[in-house]
Amino acid sequence: MAPDLPEKKQPKSFEALTPELSEWILDYTHGMGFARTTPVQAMAIPLLMGNKDLVVEAVTGSGKTLSFLIPIVSRLLAAEEPNKKGYVRSIVVAPTKELATQIYEVLRRLLDFHAPSAAVLNPLPIPKLEDGEDDDEAIAQPKLPSGPYIIPQLLIGGRTKLAEDIATFSSLNPNILIATPKRLVEVLQSPKVNLKRHWFDLLVLDEADRLLDPNFQADLQTILAMVPKERRTGLFSASVSEAVNELVRVGMRYPFKISAKVRSKNGALDKRTPESLRLCYVSCKPTARLPRLRRILEESKAEKSILYVSTRAGVDFWKDVLPSLLNVKVYPVHGDYKAPVRAKNLQRFRDCTTPALLLTTDVLARGIDIPDIDLVVQLDAPSQPKDFIHRCGRSGRAGKRGLAVTFISEGSEEDYVRYLELQGTKLEPYTSGLDIDDEEISTTVQQIRSMIMQKREIHDRSQRAFVSWVQAYIKTLPADIFDIKRVDWAENGRAWGLLRWPKMPELKKLFPQTMTDRTAGLQLPADHTNINSLAYADPVRESKRQEIVAALARGERPAGLASKGGAAEDSRRRKERAWSSQKDAKAVKEGRRERKEVKRKAERTSKMSDGDKVEEMRLDELIARVRERGPVAEVDGEEFEGFGS
Repeated sequence: MAPDLPEKKQPKSFEALTPELSEWILDYTHGMGFARTTPVQAMAIPLLMGNKDLVVEAVTGSGKTLSFLIPIVSRLLAAEEPNKKGYVRSIVVAPTKELATQIYEVLRRLLDFHAPSAAVLNPLPIPKLEDGEDDDEAIAQPKLPSGPYIIPQLLIGGRTKLAEDIATFSSLNPNILIATPKRLVEVLQSPKVNLKRHWFDLLVLDEADRLLDPNFQADLQTILAMVPKERRTGLFSASVSEAVNELVRVGMRYPFKISAKVRSKNGALDKRTPESLRLCYVSCKPTARLPRLRRILEESKAEKSILYVSTRAGVDFWKDVLPSLLNVKVYPVHGDYKAPVRAKNLQRFRDCTTPALLLTTDVLARGIDIPDIDLVVQLDAPSQPKDFIHRCGRSGRAGKRGLAVTFISEGSEEDYVRYLELQGTKLEPYTSGLDIDDEEISTTVQQIRSMIMQKREIHDRSQRAFVSWVQAYIKTLPADIFDIKRVDWAENGRAWGLLRWPKMPELKKLFPQTMTDRTAGLQLPADHTNINSLAYADPVRESKRQEIVAALARGERPAGLASKGGAAEDSRRRKERAWSSQKDAKAVKEGRRERKEVKRKAERTSKMSDGDKVEEMRLDELIARVRERGPVAEVDGEEFEGFGS
């Protein structure tokens, strides 16, 4: 039963709203577990309505979306100018299609309580004429209430074609745009779209630090150049970085900054996650991760969980393996899926009434509000500490109880816990009922391999997923903590259920046994099926594979396969050279490699803003400090009793 909440009282900042709309906002926040409005809303709404630029940093699930939607609605309702073509008054920019769609849906729900806007956005169908009935006898379409009207338009790529969005803009005459950066730039740069700059009022950047990533920077600069400088600007995020501070200096005027902090149990302020969210870690060998994850799901009784992995190829592989392994429904989402597929899988996960798992990458790490997420699991660590906060923040929202568990490998990766602690995020060990024996581990590995053997497509996905995981491990994680040279290759190969090692330079250098034995260290049973007999489910693809196998058996080189003669011959010539020549050549090669590395680092640094450079230096210093610290300290915590039924 929900706790008794104080009596709702309408804030002064709601005076511009209709009684029905302000009452809905109060009911909404009250139903989410908040008394009246949230602290973030109580501070942000009056400032944005009072013509102030604003930067809001608050923990996930603290009500940031309504903090900017309410002022947008209020300012438009208070405007006396009628809706006209090109009179866009407000723009909300979000980094992902899912987040933009979520903001749009929340706004539409708000506008259902504003009769004039609801009538425009949801017109009644034109009644059909019966036989023998003329126009005068037909039921007349009710007249629209008098304005002003609030008309939003959602602009995201993949959902509709660009031409359709432009046509909708011309016919709908929206005064609020909610968009992802690229599609917004495409629409506003169209010669068919004319934005009346002098009417523009408010620009909101949700997850502002993410919008300053290199992938978005060019589009964001274009957007800032297209909207007038005489505007109000709001930046919202759970982690305001140095890069956002740089944007504050460039595009805002004397901004107010709201940093909503919470206290931890020991009374310390500036906790980066909600107090209702428990942050834990599990340190184990890679082959024990999935058995322990299965045990956590069983013990916590989690109905809805999110599992984060590092790569899209990982999602494509694990979606075939995890349903039977964990006994839950699995809904995959990543950036390569088309927008309708992503939206469909996300909605199916929301609507699922049985235990379900959302398998995804960082594409769903920010801003997405899915009700009642009991558990967040990070099978792979994120590339940035701030992404860790955003991932965990999908649970424990709006004061509800949540649990976030991060898996790390035994050994050097345990330094990651101290690394996060220096960043202000403290984790405790999850120790309840995780005793896993070797037999259970062996059974899990065999289950993964059995599923891979069902069809060759899954085997190919396992190979691509493992290669992409290695690449992400090398390129995106702090190298001093996640050192590829200290990875137990055989253990990780078994954890992925590999039937043979993929061909990759990292294995050649760090696990050379695989060059002569493609199954080295995998501990395959003696009676395992030969991988060459595994067929594709697609008959056309399998027919082509059989042609290649037959050609190789005849000693022929199939058309389309790359020749290996040149590389093999070069290798033979290098081995035949004198030792002194080989040594000189090796020194030249190492010198060339060092120069290339220096050049790459210089190029990467040149693309950074001053804030990014400061952040990079700060992270390097933190990693150095982690190395100087001692072993991980155990954190005493209450026993976690699960979420109940």
